[in-house]
Amino acid sequence: NIGVDAKFLNNKMNFTAEYFYNNRSNILWNRNASVPSSSGLTLPRENIGEVSNQGFELQLGYADKVNDFSYGISGNIATNHNKIIFWDETPGIPDYQQSTGRPMNANLFYNAIGIFRDADALNNYPHWAGARPGDIIFEDVNGDGEINGLDRVRSSKTELPTFTSGLNIDLSYKGVYTSMFFQGAWGAVRNKYYEMQGEVGNYLQQNVEGRWTVDNIDASKPRIWNRYNEYWRSNQNTYWLEASDYVRLKNFELGYSFSDSFCQKLMISKMQLFCSGQNLLTWTKVKDFDPETTTALAYPLNRVYNLGISLTF
Repeated sequence: NIGVDAKFLNNKMNFTAEYFYNNRSNILWNRNASVPSSSGLTLPRENIGEVSNQGFELQLGYADKVNDFSYGISGNIATNHNKIIFWDETPGIPDYQQSTGRPMNANLFYNAIGIFRDADALNNYPHWAGARPGDIIFEDVNGDGEINGLDRVRSSKTELPTFTSGLNIDLSYKGVYTSMFFQGAWGAVRNKYYEMQGEVGNYLQQNVEGRWTVDNIDASKPRIWNRYNEYWRSNQNTYWLEASDYVRLKNFELGYSFSDSFCQKLMISKMQLFCSGQNLLTWTKVKDFDPETTTALAYPLNRVYNLGISLTF
């Protein structure tokens, strides 16, 4: 383990930076890839897994006052990357399917490269058995003229973001004050599919508009489907993946603190009037779902508003 930590502090500015590097940490793992289940053996976990983890964290803040105006701003950024150095990899699998050298929990996906516009396009490119015009095209990765399990490719991204950040802003002028907190995350992917589509539920508008039909054969979206009946729904492929990068106004508060002289007339020590909110704004390319969630079935975060008065006697 190697760590570097640097700090700087004065009455207006604070700065903290840390770099961490953790190489070849050992983890317990089953030897279940090179020894097939057909052998009938049940093997215990062994201390054979090796994972590298590295990243950095940076925090910077500044605060000052100019006459009656006070302000403070602070932010932080952090990145974290891991990759598998060694585990019991299945012998003989192609390099593009191996998990060694890639992040933990990275999945295999067929690479979606378009939509079959008509029967001619279907006949001129390798396809899954039973494919029809309007279906998603899977890339023939190994070039053998067939679409099968050997055409799946190991992803370099997972549901965990590799980069996170936060920004806090505090402003005040005489009795008026405001506070804002932004957060963001980048580098993760999520499944944008909503399972309840077809005979058991409604379709999302984004999947219906612009879809393939006999009158719209150049569409970039597949034809209509029923749940998991189609091969391009039963098999994981990149068409259903989307980047879940986002920036969110997590907390916001605007208020007014009444003067001490006014509070003394009311025989109280402090009084504030405020309005606040949570999850007010989100900037993201994710549609219909919350980018902080990893599944379309998770209930999204609520937008919350508060209005109140604070009295201190």
